[in-house]
Amino acid sequence: MNTTTFENKYAHYELTNSYLKIIYKGGKYIDYAAAQAIVKDRLRIQSYKSLNILCDITSVEDISTEARDYLATFGSALIKSVALISTGSTLKHMATYFVAINKPKIPTRVFDTMSEAEHYIQSL
Repeated sequence: MNTTTFENKYAHYELTNSYLKIIYKGGKYIDYAAAQAIVKDRLRIQSYKSLNILCDITSVEDISTEARDYLATFGSALIKSVALISTGSTLKHMATYFVAINKPKIPTRVFDTMSEAEHYIQSL
């Protein structure tokens, strides 16, 4: 399997043949500017091709309302579906809230483990 990696101050990106894995770095507060940078880098690494995204948000400290809104709308560009992973109960509730309230334009599911999320993404 061919893998391309990239890293910025917010996340580590791993592009495989079938999907893009984004692992957010620990202790980061995601505001509107951070969300824009994350999406810009994501689009660049996936070469502006539509992909499924696996996104591990376990280590995110917090995210602003503006960043959530941006990710749910403009941040959905060229995404087929998203699997969000959160092993902590607080972030899992935040992720579930994000899906329910912000209503992303693309199919978005929340998982407890990386293996569950990978199985979902690979089954698409």
